[in-house]
Amino acid sequence: MTKVSTQVEFYQGAKGPLCRIIRTPEQILAQLLFIPPLFEQANQTRHHTTRSAINAYHQGIKTIVFDHYGTGDSAGELIDANLALWQQDILQQLTDIKASSTLGIYLSLPLSAVLLLSDEILKQVDGVMLLQPDFNGKRFVLQFKRLALAAQLTKNNKVQNDQSIHSQANQQKIIEIAGYQMHADLLEEIVGQSLSKLADFNGCCYWFEWQAASEELSPGRVKQQQALTKKNSGLSIKKVDDGKFWQASELQIADSYLRQEQVIFSQIVFSPVHSSKSEIS
Repeated sequence: MTKVSTQVEFYQGAKGPLCRIIRTPEQILAQLLFIPPLFEQANQTRHHTTRSAINAYHQGIKTIVFDHYGTGDSAGELIDANLALWQQDILQQLTDIKASSTLGIYLSLPLSAVLLLSDEILKQVDGVMLLQPDFNGKRFVLQFKRLALAAQLTKNNKVQNDQSIHSQANQQKIIEIAGYQMHADLLEEIVGQSLSKLADFNGCCYWFEWQAASEELSPGRVKQQQALTKKNSGLSIKKVDDGKFWQASELQIADSYLRQEQVIFSQIVFSPVHSSKSEIS
Protein backbone atom coordinates (compact mmCIF):
# COMPACT_ATOMS: atom_id res chain seq x y z
CA MET A 1 0.00 0.00 0.00
CA THR A 2 1.24 3.48 -0.89
CA LYS A 3 2.61 5.39 2.07
CA VAL A 4 0.42 8.30 3.15
CA SER A 5 2.19 11.60 3.85
CA THR A 6 0.97 12.39 7.36
CA GLN A 7 1.86 15.28 9.65
CA VAL A 8 0.77 15.71 13.26
CA GLU A 9 0.90 19.26 14.53
CA PHE A 10 -0.44 21.61 17.19
CA TYR A 11 -2.19 24.48 15.46
CA GLN A 12 -2.69 27.67 17.47
CA GLY A 13 -6.44 28.14 17.86
CA ALA A 14 -8.28 31.07 19.39
CA LYS A 15 -7.67 29.91 22.98
CA GLY A 16 -5.01 27.24 22.71
CA PRO A 17 -3.27 24.66 20.49
CA LEU A 18 -5.46 22.23 18.54
CA CYS A 19 -4.12 18.79 17.72
CA ARG A 20 -4.36 18.23 13.97
CA ILE A 21 -3.51 15.39 11.61
CA ILE A 22 -2.81 16.61 8.07
CA ARG A 23 -2.53 14.27 5.09
CA THR A 24 -1.04 16.00 2.05
CA PRO A 25 -0.95 14.31 -1.37
CA GLU A 26 1.87 15.13 -3.78
CA GLN A 27 -0.56 16.93 -6.09
CA ILE A 28 -3.35 18.70 -4.18
CA LEU A 29 -6.65 19.07 -6.05
CA ALA A 30 -8.97 20.11 -3.19
CA GLN A 31 -9.04 20.41 0.59
CA LEU A 32 -11.27 18.77 3.17
CA LEU A 33 -11.68 19.73 6.83
CA PHE A 34 -13.25 17.13 9.10
CA ILE A 35 -15.35 18.64 11.89
CA PRO A 36 -15.61 16.32 14.92
CA PRO A 37 -19.06 15.67 16.38
CA LEU A 38 -19.76 16.34 20.04
CA PHE A 39 -18.83 14.40 23.16
CA GLU A 40 -18.85 10.59 22.85
CA GLN A 41 -19.77 10.78 19.17
CA ALA A 42 -16.25 12.06 18.48
CA ASN A 43 -14.79 8.82 19.85
CA GLN A 44 -17.36 6.70 18.02
CA THR A 45 -16.54 8.21 14.62
CA ARG A 46 -12.78 8.71 14.86
CA HIS A 47 -11.84 5.44 13.14
CA HIS A 48 -14.22 6.12 10.27
CA THR A 49 -12.90 9.66 9.83
CA THR A 50 -9.40 8.23 9.49
CA ARG A 51 -10.55 5.87 6.74
CA SER A 52 -12.30 8.69 4.89
CA ALA A 53 -9.26 10.95 5.17
CA ILE A 54 -6.98 8.28 3.71
CA ASN A 55 -9.40 7.64 0.85
CA ALA A 56 -9.56 11.38 0.13
CA TYR A 57 -5.77 11.57 0.18
CA HIS A 58 -5.54 8.97 -2.58
CA GLN A 59 -7.94 11.08 -4.65
CA GLY A 60 -5.65 14.11 -4.39
CA ILE A 61 -7.49 15.83 -1.54
CA LYS A 62 -5.55 17.37 1.32
CA THR A 63 -7.30 16.56 4.60
CA ILE A 64 -7.23 18.05 8.07
CA VAL A 65 -8.57 16.15 11.08
CA PHE A 66 -8.55 17.98 14.41
CA ASP A 67 -9.85 17.89 17.97
CA HIS A 68 -11.91 20.77 19.34
CA TYR A 69 -10.39 22.83 22.15
CA GLY A 70 -10.85 21.00 25.44
CA THR A 71 -11.31 17.61 23.75
CA GLY A 72 -9.12 14.78 22.51
CA ASP A 73 -5.43 15.69 22.29
CA SER A 74 -6.01 19.44 21.95
CA ALA A 75 -5.18 21.88 24.73
CA GLY A 76 -7.54 23.00 27.46
CA GLU A 77 -10.41 21.40 29.32
CA LEU A 78 -13.98 20.92 28.18
CA ILE A 79 -15.07 22.97 31.17
CA ASP A 80 -13.45 26.02 29.50
CA ALA A 81 -14.99 25.48 26.06
CA ASN A 82 -18.07 27.03 24.51
CA LEU A 83 -19.86 26.91 21.18
CA ALA A 84 -18.60 30.28 19.97
CA LEU A 85 -14.98 29.24 20.66
CA TRP A 86 -15.34 26.03 18.67
CA GLN A 87 -16.92 27.94 15.77
CA GLN A 88 -14.15 30.53 15.93
CA ASP A 89 -11.52 27.78 15.70
CA ILE A 90 -13.22 26.36 12.61
CA LEU A 91 -13.41 29.79 10.99
CA GLN A 92 -9.79 30.51 11.76
CA GLN A 93 -8.66 27.27 10.11
CA LEU A 94 -10.78 27.98 7.02
CA THR A 95 -9.40 31.52 6.79
CA ASP A 96 -5.83 30.23 6.94
CA ILE A 97 -6.56 27.61 4.27
CA LYS A 98 -8.05 30.23 1.94
CA ALA A 99 -5.12 32.56 2.53
CA SER A 100 -2.64 29.96 1.30
CA SER A 101 -4.61 28.28 -1.48
CA THR A 102 -7.20 28.96 -4.18
CA LEU A 103 -8.40 25.35 -4.27
CA GLY A 104 -11.89 24.31 -3.23
CA ILE A 105 -12.54 23.76 0.49
CA TYR A 106 -15.07 21.23 1.77
CA LEU A 107 -16.33 20.13 5.17
CA SER A 108 -17.19 16.67 6.44
CA LEU A 109 -19.78 16.86 9.24
CA PRO A 110 -20.91 13.65 10.91
CA LEU A 111 -23.88 13.50 13.29
CA SER A 112 -23.90 16.37 15.81
CA ALA A 113 -21.02 18.19 14.07
CA VAL A 114 -23.66 20.07 12.05
CA LEU A 115 -24.69 21.84 15.27
CA LEU A 116 -21.43 23.81 14.95
CA LEU A 117 -22.36 25.28 11.57
CA SER A 118 -22.88 29.02 11.20
CA ASP A 119 -23.55 31.29 8.25
CA GLU A 120 -19.98 32.60 8.49
CA ILE A 121 -18.55 29.08 8.23
CA LEU A 122 -20.73 28.17 5.24
CA LYS A 123 -19.60 31.29 3.39
CA GLN A 124 -15.99 30.09 3.56
CA VAL A 125 -16.48 26.68 1.90
CA ASP A 126 -17.37 25.28 -1.50
CA GLY A 127 -19.37 22.36 -0.19
CA VAL A 128 -20.38 20.23 2.78
CA MET A 129 -20.84 16.51 3.35
CA LEU A 130 -23.39 15.64 6.04
CA LEU A 131 -23.34 12.17 7.62
CA GLN A 132 -26.66 11.36 9.34
CA PRO A 133 -26.83 15.00 10.44
CA ASP A 134 -28.70 15.93 13.61
CA PHE A 135 -29.77 19.56 13.23
CA ASN A 136 -31.96 19.57 16.34
CA GLY A 137 -29.80 20.78 19.24
CA LYS A 138 -32.58 20.37 21.79
CA ARG A 139 -33.18 16.75 20.86
CA PHE A 140 -29.46 15.98 20.79
CA VAL A 141 -28.94 17.32 24.33
CA LEU A 142 -32.00 15.46 25.61
CA GLN A 143 -30.69 12.17 24.19
CA PHE A 144 -27.27 12.90 25.64
CA LYS A 145 -28.79 13.34 29.10
CA ARG A 146 -30.84 10.18 28.75
CA LEU A 147 -27.68 8.21 28.02
CA ALA A 148 -26.24 9.55 31.27
CA LEU A 149 -29.34 8.41 33.13
CA ALA A 150 -29.14 4.93 31.66
CA ALA A 151 -25.48 4.60 32.61
CA GLN A 152 -25.95 6.23 36.04
CA LEU A 153 -23.09 8.59 35.30
CA THR A 154 -24.43 11.89 36.57
CA LYS A 155 -22.27 13.97 38.88
CA ASN A 156 -23.80 12.49 42.05
CA ASN A 157 -23.92 9.01 40.51
CA LYS A 158 -27.67 8.89 41.10
CA VAL A 159 -30.40 8.14 38.61
CA GLN A 160 -32.53 11.23 38.17
CA ASN A 161 -35.25 12.06 35.70
CA ASP A 162 -34.66 14.37 32.72
CA GLN A 163 -36.40 17.27 34.42
CA SER A 164 -34.22 17.15 37.53
CA ILE A 165 -31.02 16.97 35.48
CA HIS A 166 -32.14 19.93 33.41
CA SER A 167 -32.84 21.81 36.63
CA GLN A 168 -29.42 20.92 37.96
CA ALA A 169 -27.82 22.21 34.75
CA ASN A 170 -29.58 25.54 35.15
CA GLN A 171 -28.66 25.93 38.81
CA GLN A 172 -25.00 24.98 38.64
CA LYS A 173 -22.29 26.57 36.56
CA ILE A 174 -20.45 23.27 36.25
CA ILE A 175 -22.16 19.95 35.53
CA GLU A 176 -21.03 16.42 34.74
CA ILE A 177 -22.96 14.27 32.31
CA ALA A 178 -21.87 10.87 31.00
CA GLY A 179 -18.40 11.47 32.41
CA TYR A 180 -17.99 14.85 30.70
CA GLN A 181 -17.54 17.87 32.93
CA MET A 182 -18.59 21.10 31.30
CA HIS A 183 -20.08 24.51 31.83
CA ALA A 184 -23.87 24.40 31.89
CA ASP A 185 -24.05 27.20 29.35
CA LEU A 186 -22.43 24.96 26.72
CA LEU A 187 -25.43 22.63 26.69
CA GLU A 188 -27.80 25.57 26.56
CA GLU A 189 -25.91 26.93 23.54
CA ILE A 190 -26.20 23.57 21.80
CA VAL A 191 -29.92 23.41 22.61
CA GLY A 192 -30.33 26.69 20.73
CA GLN A 193 -28.82 25.33 17.52
CA SER A 194 -31.20 24.35 14.70
CA LEU A 195 -31.45 24.22 10.94
CA SER A 196 -33.78 27.22 10.98
CA LYS A 197 -30.94 29.45 12.23
CA LEU A 198 -28.94 28.94 9.02
CA ALA A 199 -29.45 31.26 6.06
CA ASP A 200 -29.62 30.10 2.45
CA PHE A 201 -26.24 29.07 1.11
CA ASN A 202 -24.60 28.06 -2.15
CA GLY A 203 -22.11 25.31 -2.84
CA CYS A 204 -22.33 21.55 -3.02
CA CYS A 205 -24.34 19.89 -0.27
CA TYR A 206 -24.49 16.12 0.19
CA TRP A 207 -26.71 14.49 2.82
CA PHE A 208 -25.89 10.84 3.61
CA GLU A 209 -28.90 9.22 5.27
CA TRP A 210 -28.50 5.77 6.86
CA GLN A 211 -31.71 4.12 5.64
CA ALA A 212 -32.40 0.47 4.89
CA ALA A 213 -34.11 -0.31 1.60
CA SER A 214 -37.30 -1.35 3.42
CA GLU A 215 -37.25 1.57 5.84
CA GLU A 216 -39.27 4.77 5.53
CA LEU A 217 -38.08 8.07 6.92
CA SER A 218 -39.96 9.60 9.81
CA PRO A 219 -42.09 12.67 8.98
CA GLY A 220 -39.73 14.80 11.06
CA ARG A 221 -36.72 13.64 9.08
CA VAL A 222 -38.48 14.31 5.79
CA LYS A 223 -39.27 17.84 6.97
CA GLN A 224 -35.61 18.44 7.83
CA GLN A 225 -34.52 17.38 4.37
CA GLN A 226 -37.18 19.56 2.77
CA ALA A 227 -36.11 22.50 4.93
CA LEU A 228 -32.49 22.11 3.88
CA THR A 229 -33.51 21.85 0.22
CA LYS A 230 -35.08 25.30 0.57
CA LYS A 231 -31.79 26.66 1.91
CA ASN A 232 -29.63 24.86 -0.65
CA SER A 233 -31.37 24.04 -3.92
CA GLY A 234 -28.51 21.76 -4.97
CA LEU A 235 -28.91 19.40 -2.01
CA SER A 236 -28.17 15.80 -2.99
CA ILE A 237 -29.52 13.09 -0.67
CA LYS A 238 -27.72 9.75 -0.65
CA LYS A 239 -29.16 6.66 1.04
CA VAL A 240 -26.74 4.42 2.92
CA ASP A 241 -27.98 0.88 3.49
CA ASP A 242 -25.32 -0.08 5.99
CA GLY A 243 -24.70 -0.49 9.70
CA LYS A 244 -24.64 2.60 11.88
CA PHE A 245 -20.97 2.33 12.81
CA TRP A 246 -21.23 4.99 15.53
CA GLN A 247 -23.69 2.81 17.45
CA ALA A 248 -21.76 -0.46 17.17
CA SER A 249 -20.16 -2.03 20.23
CA GLU A 250 -17.13 -2.92 18.10
CA LEU A 251 -15.38 -0.91 15.40
CA GLN A 252 -17.25 -1.16 12.12
CA ILE A 253 -16.74 0.34 8.69
CA ALA A 254 -19.67 1.43 6.53
CA ASP A 255 -18.36 0.20 3.19
CA SER A 256 -21.37 1.34 1.17
CA TYR A 257 -20.94 4.86 2.54
CA LEU A 258 -17.23 4.89 1.71
CA ARG A 259 -17.98 3.82 -1.87
CA GLN A 260 -20.48 6.64 -2.31
CA GLU A 261 -18.08 9.05 -0.66
CA GLN A 262 -15.39 8.11 -3.17
CA VAL A 263 -17.73 9.11 -5.98
CA ILE A 264 -18.20 12.51 -4.31
CA PHE A 265 -14.43 12.91 -3.96
CA SER A 266 -14.06 12.26 -7.71
CA GLN A 267 -16.72 14.85 -8.48
CA ILE A 268 -14.97 17.37 -6.26
CA VAL A 269 -11.52 17.05 -7.81
CA PHE A 270 -12.75 16.86 -11.39
CA SER A 271 -15.41 19.56 -11.18
CA PRO A 272 -15.05 22.41 -13.72
CA VAL A 273 -14.41 24.83 -10.87
CA HIS A 274 -11.31 23.07 -9.66
CA SER A 275 -10.11 20.84 -12.50
CA SER A 276 -7.83 23.55 -13.91
CA LYS A 277 -6.18 24.16 -10.57
CA SER A 278 -3.74 22.05 -8.63
CA GLU A 279 -0.96 22.59 -6.18
CA ILE A 280 2.26 20.68 -5.69
CA SER A 281 3.06 20.19 -2.03
